[in-house]
Amino acid sequence: MPDFFVDHFVTIKSLDKLIDGLKGLAEQGGGNLLENEQFIRRGGNAVNTASALQTLGLKPKLIVTTDVHGVSLLKALANPELDLSHVHVDGRLSSTVSIETEYRGRKVNLMVSDSGSAKEFSFSKLTDHDINAIRGCSLIALVNLNHNLKGSELAHDLFQMVRETSNAVTFMDMGDPSGNPKLVGKLIKRVVSEGLVDVFGLNENEVRWVAQNLSNDSKRWQYIQSKPLDWLKAAQFVSRETGVRIDLHTPYFAATIHKDETTTVPSFDVESRVVCGAGDAWNAGDIYGTLLDLLPEDQLILANAVASFYVSSSAASHPTNTEIVKFLERKPMLSGDGTKLLKSE
Repeated sequence: MPDFFVDHFVTIKSLDKLIDGLKGLAEQGGGNLLENEQFIRRGGNAVNTASALQTLGLKPKLIVTTDVHGVSLLKALANPELDLSHVHVDGRLSSTVSIETEYRGRKVNLMVSDSGSAKEFSFSKLTDHDINAIRGCSLIALVNLNHNLKGSELAHDLFQMVRETSNAVTFMDMGDPSGNPKLVGKLIKRVVSEGLVDVFGLNENEVRWVAQNLSNDSKRWQYIQSKPLDWLKAAQFVSRETGVRIDLHTPYFAATIHKDETTTVPSFDVESRVVCGAGDAWNAGDIYGTLLDLLPEDQLILANAVASFYVSSSAASHPTNTEIVKFLERKPMLSGDGTKLLKSE
């Protein structure tokens, strides 16, 4: 839980080409920008993660809110075997225009979103049917809180209930907080510091926000976006300060840090055909590895494989177990940059 978005992808060769094209249209008073590809996919971190887990053979329970049009789209876009019995239809459709392009030699995903019901999903909206499902699960994943105006309250109330009623693992990925920066401090104070999170999933951008919030010297972490060596240091700092297991995924490597133990592996070197949803695919692999109680290195390799298969798929498809085995049996190349970075640590 808690989000479902309809994602409208727009793929264009370069950001400069997109900006120049739009400026040209604006200067002439409007018009149509061609030479791009577009498609519609099911979206939202919760839906994408659940979809990936379902394809891997698990039976996730998806709890989201949308409207009657949204649930119709979800049924059409999602795997027909995905359990949609906990989808609420008394809200408003959430949607995103996802621009997939290239900037300074790197594939980037730029999203323009209407948060819809993702903005106001709260613990009080869970039904008895939802609560019973949550109590029966081995792991509870709360993702994409950055749209939610009361995301820290939702996380606190949900994970507090989980702590009191089950032995389930609690997993949290807050998403990019740049549009909701106050969320970070609230999550740390109300959720992370109270011991309600077992696994905190972060990427290289998100770990910067958390490290800045925890540090007395916020400038230490302020400009690490282009400093990959500092991404791991930031994750280690966050784990030390909070005592929480940090699972970090980046374009070059992945890491899991807990109790002063750090395990790292380079990413796989694959051609990226799609960027949006890569973190959700990685989280699904990470969650699967956690539930299987894999060794940390194997858990990271599994997560990297799930994400790599996804981003290299022209149809943005999530892999099955069989496809993951075949992918790894081919012994795919590792990221050269990631290998060098980790050797220098």
